[in-house]
Amino acid sequence: QPCISVVALAENDFGMLQLFIYIPFILAMAPEPPPEGNMIPSTLLALMPPEVSASSSDLRRPSGVSQLSLQIRIADDVCEPLIRRGTPLPASETKLFTTTQDSQTAAWFEVYAGERPFCNGNRFLGSVALSPLPTPSYRSFVQLEVIAEIDESGHVRVEASEIESRALGDPFCNGVLETDLLGFGGSPPESREGREVALFSHALAKHLPVLLATRTVRLPSGQDIVIRQHQRREKEKIGTGGVLWESAIVLADYVARNGTMTSGGPGWKGRKVLELGAGTGLVAIALALQGSEVVATDGNAKVLDGAAVNIEGIGETPGTVKLEVFDWNSEEDLKRIQQMGPWDAIVGSDLVYPGNAGRHCVASNATTHPADATLLRIFDELAGPSTQVILALKDRTGEVGRFVEQVNQLHDRWTMRRAPPEAVMPEFRAIEAVAVLQLSKTQNSSIETKTGCKADQ
Repeated sequence: QPCISVVALAENDFGMLQLFIYIPFILAMAPEPPPEGNMIPSTLLALMPPEVSASSSDLRRPSGVSQLSLQIRIADDVCEPLIRRGTPLPASETKLFTTTQDSQTAAWFEVYAGERPFCNGNRFLGSVALSPLPTPSYRSFVQLEVIAEIDESGHVRVEASEIESRALGDPFCNGVLETDLLGFGGSPPESREGREVALFSHALAKHLPVLLATRTVRLPSGQDIVIRQHQRREKEKIGTGGVLWESAIVLADYVARNGTMTSGGPGWKGRKVLELGAGTGLVAIALALQGSEVVATDGNAKVLDGAAVNIEGIGETPGTVKLEVFDWNSEEDLKRIQQMGPWDAIVGSDLVYPGNAGRHCVASNATTHPADATLLRIFDELAGPSTQVILALKDRTGEVGRFVEQVNQLHDRWTMRRAPPEAVMPEFRAIEAVAVLQLSKTQNSSIETKTGCKADQ
């Protein structure tokens, strides 16, 4: 049937005769399943000239599903699918993209219909331009949201926005394309210099996050959280605590994505949660949005000042956050935190790290050892029989393996498992260096501390 249609077109147009000659090879190169109902084979549909597809009543007849995939062009002429062929209509999809150059001032989102992995051979529908983007900026950190919609008639709406300025309530650039899935947007631009986009990923960021004044994290609910980072860390002796690191993003996503403290366990709502190493406050925010009663702690009061700004910026939440100074090397602080319990959960990110990295964060760390021993001692003191300990750690120089080995040696007191990949933020699932660990006390384990040594926070 597809060949008969093309032959009929070839009687009036020499170009269609040429298309007819090559179609068998095209189909052989990119096989596709048989069309459903009255869907036209996508190989033909994407290649037919716009005046043909627009005038054919057979092609225009609604099928109830998307007859072509809707895609966005990213770097290297790759087409990134937004709404795939065969998706029931109406349909909507949201994805985050980013810039490909430092201080990029504009971004073009070229929209295509078709099944090809590369844009050449797909139907160009039009483009959305975002300009001016905030500068100065670093490539791969600017977040650009694209929302694509197709209604029952095949009408397409693609909206693009720069989301950090929007989340802060500042003026932001925004653009909209309205077209038809079987429409035509003319010829794609010949030059894209300085305007190309790529998929956004926290796991693939090209620059250290310490360079940025703010970062935006999207939780699984779709809510964008803007985190302000300390810009005078060395002068104020804040160290790494005033920066948002990957492990905190993973842990915030984990508590929001799973909705329960453990698989099949109780939800976060109303639970008393202690966070060790509050940093910028992102994890505490995620927990408060789940309805937890959070006590977020850090050994540096100036770090907590920064966290307070971020937490206050969220506004009202179903849960609460209280900030407390907790120097792990202080027995007085330990007793004070104990009295605030008992704790349903203890959470923390990047609590073990290379060498003496923490010595610039908390003054008492200057004469102490790495964090592992003190951390396990704190867990012994603060965790009850039903307390869940959830840690997100990044292995930089073997410190996570070292910590896991120490926990395994305490098998009579602690059980530990690694969260399955499907429970973790998608872009970090394949990264072995980032781990979410769940610890709980073994039955009848003693809460007596077997080591009196003090260590880094």
